[in-house]
Amino acid sequence: MLLPLEYHFPVASVSAEHLDNLLYSGYFRTGNYLMRTRLLYFNEEILNTLHIRFQLQNHQFSKRLRKLLKRNNEHFTFTIQPCAITLEKENLYKAHRKRFKGNASLSLTSYMSDNYELDVFNTMEINVYDKNKLVAFSFFDIGSKSIASIIGIFDQDYTAYSLGIYTMLLEIEYAKSKHFQYYYPGYVAYEPSQFNYKLRLSDNFEFLDWYSKKWLPFDNRYKKKRVNDFFSEKLATAKKWLDKNNIPNQEMIYPFFFMGSMYPSTDCVKGIRHLLIQNHQFKNVYFLVEFHPEKMQLVLCGVVTYKYSFFPDIENKEDYTNNKWNKPLLYLNPTVTINNEEELKSGYDFLQAIVQKYLQTLENPDEPAEFIF
Repeated sequence: MLLPLEYHFPVASVSAEHLDNLLYSGYFRTGNYLMRTRLLYFNEEILNTLHIRFQLQNHQFSKRLRKLLKRNNEHFTFTIQPCAITLEKENLYKAHRKRFKGNASLSLTSYMSDNYELDVFNTMEINVYDKNKLVAFSFFDIGSKSIASIIGIFDQDYTAYSLGIYTMLLEIEYAKSKHFQYYYPGYVAYEPSQFNYKLRLSDNFEFLDWYSKKWLPFDNRYKKKRVNDFFSEKLATAKKWLDKNNIPNQEMIYPFFFMGSMYPSTDCVKGIRHLLIQNHQFKNVYFLVEFHPEKMQLVLCGVVTYKYSFFPDIENKEDYTNNKWNKPLLYLNPTVTINNEEELKSGYDFLQAIVQKYLQTLENPDEPAEFIF
């Protein structure tokens, strides 16, 4: 299974040992839940992500990081204690939030807990002070043999001090002093991205290989096929079959792929890319071919757009613009597994016949179809 994104929602407190296991399997905390991401749609680009960690026992900072740590230790003071969200931290977060791209949480409380009162993680904090002024803080979770860095916030007037990196250095120093084995800073991307600053922390990172499910030396990452490249190969095969059958098609990006993981028992479309068939004759129904990331097979399916209450402005948008969907999609059943161009053609004829038969039963077939079968 190569879902672009997977979620894990704890229903009770996460024990130290359980957190270790979740981190080992590639999950990373955000809010009151964890996720692991193989692909990320960020700034109109698909990024191939890698979850990383390093062992602490023989870890050494680079000369540049030792210099940064020494300089800041001389200029600032810091405390390490159990996490407590205060008004001072909220104000610092709101000022720092302007640096975030995308849909950043409106408050520190919502970022850490999604506004739910359930506290399921053992979280510590580092507070950095310039005299009595809080200028930076970070939160990190404690496992049995691992710690995971969650977020670092700093005063923009102190950008020259690299306080975001500094709090991570302090987390690492703390982890070493408590004899933890692993430090998990989250994920980076194969491509250049704003997440890759974390690679400054060590020369001996490991990454989780999504295929073998093993942690490998970071230098081996280019020996493994990137997930998006794997999908590209499958879609290229499907496109050949479509073209041989003279079925016009267009590659599409589906930014709402995360809903298929957030609501796994629903019919939300799960893939981040697919081929849209363009010569269909039915209004409000679309046909597409995708490499299904859960079934790990090429499938042909019908889909419809659907308006969810938490996307209030969607109704007034076009279904898609250029090669990107503007609305969530739902699968229509049945879907057809395809293994060659003949199965694709017969499957397409089969699905069209089913949709045609259904629409004939409707009083107004031009009305949007939300659930057909």
